[in-house]
Amino acid sequence: MKRIFLTLTLITLYASVAMAQFSFYLIDNFESGEFKEGPKWWRFGDLKVELISNPTLEGRDLIAESCGQYALRFSGGTDDWYIGGIGTELAIDASDYSRFQIDMTGDQKLSGKLIIEFFDDDNQNYMIEQDANNNYLPVNDDKWVAEVYVQGEGFTRTSIPFTAFKDVNPGVGDDIWNPDQKDGSGGLLKMQLVAISKEQKGAVDFAIDNLLLTY
Repeated sequence: MKRIFLTLTLITLYASVAMAQFSFYLIDNFESGEFKEGPKWWRFGDLKVELISNPTLEGRDLIAESCGQYALRFSGGTDDWYIGGIGTELAIDASDYSRFQIDMTGDQKLSGKLIIEFFDDDNQNYMIEQDANNNYLPVNDDKWVAEVYVQGEGFTRTSIPFTAFKDVNPGVGDDIWNPDQKDGSGGLLKMQLVAISKEQKGAVDFAIDNLLLTY
């Protein structure tokens, strides 16, 4: 009887672990302790990017605790709103997820905003062809955008449903959010994060962590 009970317990445990493994897709939490431009991420514009250690916690803060030891700091200045950003290749089937989630901590005076950009594959070639003469907009695929305003110090968690993302190049691609890998599509191919200052001539200074797709 004990053996049967133990077997049932283990089956329940394994099933729970399996479900947990598929409840989100982690893009990055920067816990490797290093950030280099290369295969994982690329940087563009005048944005300065560096890994920083998260501060020692005082009191109970579940969001800050989940941020681990490291976060990625964005900083830089501009004379015309745009500062720069980072990007990464995804090439995943994201049809099982409905939200993008991110943790952020910032400086109230240098708040600004973060623009999240997703690109899905609409011409079934696992590539995003972009027009260098038109702000690098895709010429065959959809580009989906949402904005997050940077708050003050202390990590805040923002969860954005994909339904809140706007297609910023209508008439290109199929204008449908379809990040699945069906019929030869590469699914959700790429993500970019772009920093914008609060004033036209201004600066940003904030950190991001726990980038993931979830239900």
